[in-house]
Parts: sequence; structure tokens; C-alpha cells
Amino acid sequence: MENYELIIEAPPRRKNNWYQKGHKPFNKGVPQIEWMDGRKIKRILKFLEIGRGRGNSALAGANRKQIVGIKDGKILSFKSAIDAAKILKARGVKINARNINAVCHEKRIVNGKYSYVRKRAGGYRWFFANDTEKYLQFLA
Repeated sequence: MENYELIIEAPPRRKNNWYQKGHKPFNKGVPQIEWMDGRKIKRILKFLEIGRGRGNSALAGANRKQIVGIKDGKILSFKSAIDAAKILKARGVKINARNINAVCHEKRIVNGKYSYVRKRAGGYRWFFANDTEKYLQFLA
């Protein structure tokens, strides 16, 4: 009877769910086609294409709208309310992006027993850029 040598490689030991220094992954430097099934590669590429087109709507700035501010007959255009607040703060105007959005959306503000719709923020009247009828009446 012949003697056989049994070689068993133990999996790499982890410390706090991290591989130890010097560990080499099985797929490092190996083309993807050699270690992954072709159907899975196609599926991954399909979902990557779908994801790249849409973007993530949960990230900041994904829902921004272009706005227009009017003061003394001068029109200022900005990419978003946050950009407008940053630029005008740098010029010395005391303004807040939340207040600009309240004016643009014509939100009702309740203060105790009184309520009103905010018309201005930082001395400017604010409108969305696609609502041209609204802000053109203030220029005349």
C-alpha cells in the first residue's frame, strides 16, 4: 500500500474581519473572464449601464433647480439655492438657502397664530428659472 501525503491549505486568518498583511486575493492580476462566469459578467455590465445613466437621487444636489434672484431690476441667475446662498454670503449679503427655497416654493410660514407666504429672502425676490412669467412681471 502506498502512502499519500495530504496537503490542506487553511484559509487566511482574519483579525477584526480584515485579512492580514501580505494576504493575496485569489483573483488579483487575473483577468475577470478566467474566474467569473460569462453570464454573470454580462449581468454586471448591464446593471452598471443602468446605474450610470440615472445617478443616485439620494445624493445632495441631485434635485437642484436653477433659480433667479431679482433686486432693483437686476437679474442674478444661479444653479441652485445653495450656490446662490454661498455666492451672496461671500458678497456680504445675509441669506440662507432654506429661506431662498421657501420663497421659490411659496411655502406658508406659520408663526404662532399668524401665517404668511414669504416674498423675499436677503432683499431679493426668488423664482425658479423655468417660471419666466412670474419673474418677468417684476422687471416691468
